[in-house]
Amino acid sequence: RCSGAYVGERCQLPNPCLSSPCKNAGTCTPVVRGSTVDYTCACRLGFTDELCLTPRDNVCLSNPCRNGGTCDLLTLSEYKCRCPPGWSGKTCQQADPCASNPCANGGQCVPFEAHYICRCTAGFHGANCKQDVNECNISPSVCKNGGSCTNEVGTYQCSCKPAYTGQNCEHLYVPCNPSPCQNGGTCRQIGDTTYDCTCLP
Repeated sequence: RCSGAYVGERCQLPNPCLSSPCKNAGTCTPVVRGSTVDYTCACRLGFTDELCLTPRDNVCLSNPCRNGGTCDLLTLSEYKCRCPPGWSGKTCQQADPCASNPCANGGQCVPFEAHYICRCTAGFHGANCKQDVNECNISPSVCKNGGSCTNEVGTYQCSCKPAYTGQNCEHLYVPCNPSPCQNGGTCRQIGDTTYDCTCLP
């Protein structure tokens, strides 16, 4: 296998493709004939001739993509526009309503005709997801078993009664399960909600 600079059975011939003779993104392939070397160009769609210099009649020659869009040929008669930021549509003719990132607090912007719709994350609502959902006003209460609710931006906190635990005070509190004692100490339940730690000597 020769390095890129040489071709031939013994890598004795300079690679003619190093000078990039094929234009318009054509692919160059060295062709070794005995002691001489030549090359051939494989032209990309839309170009022809030995060096891929001549445009073939195709739909992109009429510049169908507007507002700075780039025309990519699919076939000689079909194309797809790559639109710059802020534009969308088959020919980049439509201003992208989501280009300004109008949805706040992690909301997802979905283009809808010439407008947009925001899909809000949990904890937020409103046209642009800027309003906080007050989970503490939801009925029945998000905090179970008599827990009190405190609203926070995008979320909430439950303060549980002594016998309960969990994000929504949904679990019965068992003092030693799991053990709150650290460094190998042993937990002993004293009452319904109280415990004692016996530490290692």
